[in-house]
Amino acid sequence: MNKYQVRMDVAFKKMEAIRKKAEDESRNLTTEELQERADLKAEIKTAQKEMEDFRAEEELQNQLYGDRKMGDNALTLEGNLAIEASDQPIYRGSAATALGQQLLDIRAMSRPDAYGAGEIRAARSRLEQTEKRNAAKLEAQARKENRAAATGGMTVGVSSEGGYFLQGETSVDLMTTGFNNSEVLSRCASRTLAPGTQFLEIIGINETSRANGSRGGGIRVYTAAELDAFTASKTKFKKVRIEPTKLTGLYYASGEVIRNVTFLGQEMRQLFGEEFAFKAQDLVINGSGAGEALGILNADCLIAVAKDSGQAADTISTDNILNMESRLWEERPSVVYLVNRETKPQLSQLSIAIGTGGVLAPLYKTDFYQGKRISTLNGFPCITIEQAATLGDKGDVILADLSQYITANRGDINEAMSIHVNFIYDQETYRFIYFFDGQPRWKSSVTPYKGSATVGPFLTIAARA
Repeated sequence: MNKYQVRMDVAFKKMEAIRKKAEDESRNLTTEELQERADLKAEIKTAQKEMEDFRAEEELQNQLYGDRKMGDNALTLEGNLAIEASDQPIYRGSAATALGQQLLDIRAMSRPDAYGAGEIRAARSRLEQTEKRNAAKLEAQARKENRAAATGGMTVGVSSEGGYFLQGETSVDLMTTGFNNSEVLSRCASRTLAPGTQFLEIIGINETSRANGSRGGGIRVYTAAELDAFTASKTKFKKVRIEPTKLTGLYYASGEVIRNVTFLGQEMRQLFGEEFAFKAQDLVINGSGAGEALGILNADCLIAVAKDSGQAADTISTDNILNMESRLWEERPSVVYLVNRETKPQLSQLSIAIGTGGVLAPLYKTDFYQGKRISTLNGFPCITIEQAATLGDKGDVILADLSQYITANRGDINEAMSIHVNFIYDQETYRFIYFFDGQPRWKSSVTPYKGSATVGPFLTIAARA
């Protein structure tokens, strides 16, 4: 790596260390950690910009002071004076060296997991410049061998006189709609299974009530007088078993496409990666638990708070929000609201009257931090996700302590390619596999020591149809 890449690598590793520390401690990033990550991200962008500027200066220097010999590669501006600028190849050195450099760029384009964004961008630029340069050389050679007259020759304006040969340029920019599929998984308690491990079992305390004799699964402490006999108690345990199941993706591409569309592998890898993220997040919210992860909305520990008496369909009230929060087990930093975007008009109107003057304090607030919009609902982060139910249905607003949801995987997405599946058709097969499972730590909600309404880490509002 060059010195710019070393700077970017060091900064990125520091960012990952900050995030990993917060995940290990099951908490959100502090303000200081967010600022430090922002500074490190700015350092990466600065180093990337300096590297690009350095390469641009090198290219300009090569164009200005390279080989000035007259010949087929010379570009001439005709007029009173003949001014020539040498046409330097993008990849320099011997034919073998130039080919090796080009193959390295193709490898960088197809391996975004192993190369930085700046390196990939530079590789794409060099490949595109080479393609344009080759096309320009062919065109110049054609003009030299058979130049048409200034008048009466072939023109592009008339199809039969040359217009048929016009070609366009296609920009490779496959963009998805950019929905948020990273906030939920990053907040869960994630485990990666070691090679050779089939499942994960977590043994915890079987506690369904905080009443005397039930806390800690049955642990009791007694007041005793001098010489009184001790009274024994014991606890009960429960087991949570998580066994990642296979999520798969597959696509075929002809040999012609693979050979000619050099960027296809990178774009398809990105698209499948985003789809795996969507699927995993959807399982965390909506999974049935039958051969797949058990989602929050189908878990026995979910508490669906009753709607208000006489509440209109497809509405959300301040009491709905406060009633959910009153049954949250703990107000931890890991608690967030997960909402469908259709709920935003309703949430924006929620407020609490303060004082005799009737001043309204809004529950839903937005602000900007480091160029990013941050939304909160009564102080908790409020995140919009695709997987939340539509307005008025159970699950349109979810209050969740995601540290109480466990996910397990077998590592990163596994990608493999085969030319043998459809060998006689000159078609390559690309396969993606990701193992994933998840479920809440809680088997059920818990009855508090005082009060009869159960509490838990996952809450929503009952349907308002």
